[in-house]
Amino acid sequence: MNRRKFLELTAMGAAAAGTGRRIWASPPHAQSADGGDGRVSSTRAQLTLDRVLHGKAPEFTQDFLLADLKPVAVRRFTEYSGDLSGRYIGAMATVARINGWDPKGAQALQLDRLVNSALALQKPEGYFGAGFDAGKPGDNDMALLWGNGRLLVGLLEYYSWKPRPEVLIAAGRLGDFLVRIGPMMLSAEMREAFGAQHFASSYVCWMQQTEGLALLYRATKDERYRKLAEQTAAVIERRPSDHVHGYLTSLRGVMDLYAETGDVNLLKQCTTAWGAITASKDALITGGVPEGWSPNNHRTEGCAECDWVRLNLALWHATGEHKYAALAERAMFNELAFNQYETGDFGHRVYTETGFPAAGAVRAWWCCTLHGLRTFPAMAQSAFRAQQDRILLDFPMDGFLQEPEFAASVESRMEKEGVVRVRILRAPERALTFSIRKPEWADEVNAMLPGQASLEQVVPGYLSAERVWRAGEQFDVSYKMKLRSEESAGRASYWYGPWLLGAPASVNPAYFNELTTQNRLLAAAAGPPPTSPSTFSVPVASAAFRFVPAEFPDQPQIVQLRALAEQTGQPTTSWELRLLTKS
Repeated sequence: MNRRKFLELTAMGAAAAGTGRRIWASPPHAQSADGGDGRVSSTRAQLTLDRVLHGKAPEFTQDFLLADLKPVAVRRFTEYSGDLSGRYIGAMATVARINGWDPKGAQALQLDRLVNSALALQKPEGYFGAGFDAGKPGDNDMALLWGNGRLLVGLLEYYSWKPRPEVLIAAGRLGDFLVRIGPMMLSAEMREAFGAQHFASSYVCWMQQTEGLALLYRATKDERYRKLAEQTAAVIERRPSDHVHGYLTSLRGVMDLYAETGDVNLLKQCTTAWGAITASKDALITGGVPEGWSPNNHRTEGCAECDWVRLNLALWHATGEHKYAALAERAMFNELAFNQYETGDFGHRVYTETGFPAAGAVRAWWCCTLHGLRTFPAMAQSAFRAQQDRILLDFPMDGFLQEPEFAASVESRMEKEGVVRVRILRAPERALTFSIRKPEWADEVNAMLPGQASLEQVVPGYLSAERVWRAGEQFDVSYKMKLRSEESAGRASYWYGPWLLGAPASVNPAYFNELTTQNRLLAAAAGPPPTSPSTFSVPVASAAFRFVPAEFPDQPQIVQLRALAEQTGQPTTSWELRLLTKS
């Protein structure tokens, strides 16, 4: 597949002002790579989409993608049959669906051909890959199951965009294979045989089938898939040192199943798991989670961060409990942003008790980059919620709402101005309540609403205004923020609004040396912070502090604290986040 021919894939349908068909927010700074009309939700989403479409290290050609379905060893991890190819199909199809790509356009047909080539590689037994030993499965068989699970999800996400019968038939054949091996895979023997020591080929390779099975049940209403998904949900467990991505993907599948069945026990399973995670040492200061559960928790993984964001968003939508929104927000503004490389890739970062060293950073193009691309639509679609006669703006980030009667977009200028702009694209001829969530990190939330409407607190945590809204109206929402600190064991972390601040080596080379962690902060310092030309700079959050260098304490210096999210705009550098404040 010639990916150069994908250049126009970022183009949307008709402009919202003309037809209301544009369903992903379109800030002016996020133009498509070909300079045309089409845009992606945010600069970050565009960066990753451009990397997937045009990146060269490596280049996602059709042969490269399909290598894990044949499989041929032309790259890493082709034994995970369907992993990279499935993620690519699902991510691109989801972007196509929410961006309103023309399903019959030349570029969309390129994706069709990739899917057709993938379907041609399906085995008579229904799975994809070199072979599956149903008599005595080993690590490679578990790897195959993992990849097939990702491919099943990808095919069904493609089917939700283009409901081609042959795609659903292929997904059903793969689902039937899972049903046939289900009794063996659900056995205690298999759960014990593939413990956490197998990590990426551990029992999580089966547990994560909940996502694909739930989506397959949604598409077919075949009770066999629902039953197997429920049986698999019942054996999900979080094991020490096991793979976080696999576990969280399994829980996301449980949330998908809950959405289809309404079984409150499924929801309770996920809320209980969330409580255990957030109460553990694996809840990171950035709002994220590690790659492996303790004690194997030495680095992060983009896939796990994406799963954690999506799980928190799903719990927020299901329950309306603000703790889920708050944690999703912390992870999106900090951990997920920090995990995104300047290339647009996502991957791994090693961490310590006080920060993130530059050494050990890895671009995981084989999974995290595509999982990151797939997460941006979930974030954009979560900016708003719609309830009966009420529209809620939950997060100050680029996003959209597309309902039969009401459509709106939000464009964020938070990093530069602490403001988001809301545009009304479509509205009914009757009064609706527009509510704006007031995050805990905001001292005040203000808006200059059309028609001199005023904001009032009608429900806890929200400021609201009721009026008849008109297509074409727009207004700004401003968030008043200030610097604050959180202290623990003689160290402090600093925050400004939703952003976690830290000392980056790129800005503070003299701060970093052998005794870096023993440098001691004094008081905030006056003077303007250095400017940064990066698209991803957060100038509103910059702060300067005087500090005592551990190596020459009689000569206090100045350290510049910047938002951790700024890492995306520069080559990997070291960061200190928990700074010594007491001797």
